[in-house]
Amino acid sequence: MLTRHNRPLRWSRVVKQMLLLGVLVFALTACASWRVKSTLPGPGVPLISNLQIEPVKVKVGETVRVTFDFEDTDADVVEARIFPSEVREWVYTPALAPKILDLKTDKYGLAIGTVETSLKWESEGIKIVEVFVVDEKNHTSNALRARVAVSRW
Repeated sequence: MLTRHNRPLRWSRVVKQMLLLGVLVFALTACASWRVKSTLPGPGVPLISNLQIEPVKVKVGETVRVTFDFEDTDADVVEARIFPSEVREWVYTPALAPKILDLKTDKYGLAIGTVETSLKWESEGIKIVEVFVVDEKNHTSNALRARVAVSRW
């Protein structure tokens, strides 16, 4: 039974945990790009924008749709790399290998286009999706990140 004296203590503990989780997720998403070394912006370097994850809240095993736009003045984009990682039970787990999409067959030769794929997870937690593209000259675009909440119910 809660008393007047321990109710604020429990509430403040919950608030502190939520703030800590928010700071942890923010810090880790900011640092998640350690594996992505973007090429300095300039002529012929691809640029990505408009990353969308739909839906942003899913149940375990459900599929999310990932889309983003690219621009490349040389029109020589060859692959997209998607790094899924997660924060689960207060532990950040980076992706060991990206999901690589071969863009040579349907995007090569396009200066502007959209990349689309899907992802799903078999465990609950906060998932972080980081995307970028690479062109034929190995120029790496900027990286974009988004979060997905995966739950059991």
